[in-house]
Amino acid sequence: MKTFAIVLFLTPLCLAQEEKARVRFANGDVLSGSILNMNQESISWQSDVLRDPSEFSLGSLLDITMPDQRSDFSRTQRGEHEAILEMMNGDRIKGQLSGVGLDEIRITSSYAGELTVKRVNVREVRIESVADFFYRGPSSMEEWTRSGSGKAWRYDEGALYSSAGGGIAREVDFTDDCVIGFDASWRNSLRATICFFTDDIRSTSPKKGYEVVFQGSSIHMKKFGVNGVLGHTAAAGVLRENVKARIEIKASAKSGKFAMFVNGEMIEVFTDADVDREQLGKGFHIVSHDGSPLRVSEIQISGWDGYLEDFDHKAQGAFDFGEEEEQESKRPKEVIPEGRMMLRNGDSIEGEVKAIENEEITIQTKFSEVSFPLARLKNFHLPAAELETPRLYKGDVRATMRDGSQLVFRLDAVEGDALLGYSQNFGSARLKRSQFQKIEFNIYKKQLDSFRTKENW
Repeated sequence: MKTFAIVLFLTPLCLAQEEKARVRFANGDVLSGSILNMNQESISWQSDVLRDPSEFSLGSLLDITMPDQRSDFSRTQRGEHEAILEMMNGDRIKGQLSGVGLDEIRITSSYAGELTVKRVNVREVRIESVADFFYRGPSSMEEWTRSGSGKAWRYDEGALYSSAGGGIAREVDFTDDCVIGFDASWRNSLRATICFFTDDIRSTSPKKGYEVVFQGSSIHMKKFGVNGVLGHTAAAGVLRENVKARIEIKASAKSGKFAMFVNGEMIEVFTDADVDREQLGKGFHIVSHDGSPLRVSEIQISGWDGYLEDFDHKAQGAFDFGEEEEQESKRPKEVIPEGRMMLRNGDSIEGEVKAIENEEITIQTKFSEVSFPLARLKNFHLPAAELETPRLYKGDVRATMRDGSQLVFRLDAVEGDALLGYSQNFGSARLKRSQFQKIEFNIYKKQLDSFRTKENW
């Protein structure tokens, strides 16, 4: 069997200044440092705590977390849309669609350029409008302003961690209608406050804006400067039964309606009948109540078209004001036939994709050929196909990329600043080293799963 020499070059000057990588071993040990070289059997590791570089067998490794190089989300670097390909083997491939055929989907990624993905390996295609995003992170502690305890929060591996009561905040260019979403993990119970539209990011109690307070399974919303809560306290049993959740707030400063979601389910709609759009600020805060540990990651703040789908009539009616609109919300929803593609405004379209070029998609419908921006789509219909069973290869690793993509591939070699590998989904590819966030080894050893999923806080 041919052995590939794998070398990652690090400039000595940068090595002293940049954040260190971190390797975790299967026995639970952790060692910070940097990769000097690697082959298919072992890795050479340099660390400040080691007198000389040491060589470790890949069979003893759990994962390597690369030095964080993320920066604030830039729409100019990613185009106007982002496609998410959910694969049969659990991979998630993100990028911009560049072409679609009967047997393949072409997607341009930030880490490998254009990839040709086999259609038989794709389970689902979703599309997000990049133009809608105003913040994605976190990227570092430097992008946040602290309030309360100066040591309450820290940043590590794409997440924010609290260990005491205190807040962090930043300014965001909110639109009147927006979505605030994040992943939260906690110990014992969720005890935190999310503030938005505030006028002061240096205080946990600004004079203007709104706060959503989480106390275990209870959620209530208040307006700064006004006594009492908006509406009534809501109960979310899922917060009591779990230690992590995806939380979203769909906020409309136009209507004064604020919809609360936990794991995609709408829990409550809070109403401010006296919303003053001119008084709303740019502040966004995360406040921990006490020393109970809290982890926040995958923060996304984006624009919103005000459209709510797949909810009961009562919830949908909460966003309607006119008699005609209220009656419309009570009518049975039209069932979208299989094969139709949903648009962001709630419409749908059926037809054959003829071309994708320069962020535009052309579809041949029954009546005519139409073209419009890809960013207007929410999902992409895939013709029926017999999906391929995922395969396992010796030497497979699992990579988490800086854009959120997750890839399983056979690590073949590293040449300069790139890792070379083979994936069942897209074949051979050259993957940029700078775009890796984490590489996991020995991914098919079930006895390591408990260590792999263990929180490091």
